[in-house]
Amino acid sequence: MRKTFTKLWNGIVGLLKSGTSPEKLALTCALGVVIGTLPVWGITTALCFVIAPLFRVNMVILQLVNYLLYPAQLLLILPFIKIGTYLFDLNPLPYTLDQLVGRFESHFMTTLEEVGVALGLGVGVWVIASLIVFPGVYIGTLSLFRKWKTRFNEN
Repeated sequence: MRKTFTKLWNGIVGLLKSGTSPEKLALTCALGVVIGTLPVWGITTALCFVIAPLFRVNMVILQLVNYLLYPAQLLLILPFIKIGTYLFDLNPLPYTLDQLVGRFESHFMTTLEEVGVALGLGVGVWVIASLIVFPGVYIGTLSLFRKWKTRFNEN
């Protein structure tokens, strides 16, 4: 894990020294955090490939932030769904894990629809949370990257 952070650090320092703006790096990190916490498993990598050219951000840093948030993504899927069921007053998955597996075996399509509704509720909460998280990460990392750029340009 330390090697990964060292590579990340060296990569960011290299980008700052090469003229990449702190604003672009902050935007990349904020997008990576938001995308990396999307409560739909298995699509964030592809989403990064779509988002990076649209916002003209560094693909490698975006994917790295996304991958670093993978454990958080897995931990947040159920809370996003639970909060969504509470906020939207729906409960599409009132089953235990064993019951859910049994339902998939006997009523695959119906259960898939219920899971889709549950994920939709989770995505709804994620959108709301992203409206708060994105600016917070952007502002926080922008300040940090501006300080780093000043420090590394002096050396």
